[in-house]
Amino acid sequence: MVEHRLCKAGVRGSIPLVSTLVLLLAGCGGPADDTGRGGPTATPPSTVGPSPAPTTTAAPTSAEPVTTEADCPYLDTSFVEDTVGQRTPTVTTTGVPGGPPPTCTFTKPNGEPALVVEISQAADATAAQTAAVERVAPLGGTAVRDVGDGGGIAVGPQTVLAVADGTLVVVVTVNQESSLQAREVAQTVVGAV
Repeated sequence: MVEHRLCKAGVRGSIPLVSTLVLLLAGCGGPADDTGRGGPTATPPSTVGPSPAPTTTAAPTSAEPVTTEADCPYLDTSFVEDTVGQRTPTVTTTGVPGGPPPTCTFTKPNGEPALVVEISQAADATAAQTAAVERVAPLGGTAVRDVGDGGGIAVGPQTVLAVADGTLVVVVTVNQESSLQAREVAQTVVGAV
């Protein structure tokens, strides 16, 4: 019988898909046992390396986002209230420690968000511009060229403006049908980050 070289050497490194690992290891077994189940036969410990732990085959998990009630690090609450014309007594930030600037949600007294600003990191400036345009395209967005490195805006019951700023993608969602407010907030955020 000829064994696959991965079986003799032991699987080293990380295989991104667990199913691929299962298929590879399935070929490592010996002939079917006498019960007809086709399972591998016992092998002396000196001929087969240890089975990889499941955590070595899965992609590394990133830190989970943390949401806290705190001031937005790049946008002042009084500026938001003046710009959108609504009181926003509760501000929460959601982000991964060490990641891009957090998402800031400015909430009205009734619990509804008045303004949400999301910031994400793209691989490069072109990817950031593409992501910004794609964020508003399904909403019937139009081009924006006067904020950051450009992007798009969709005005409706909620206005969504998404622009690139280098490798960052800044998305502003206002609970009103107003491109002026979204642009003013986006310009302030781009200037701060």
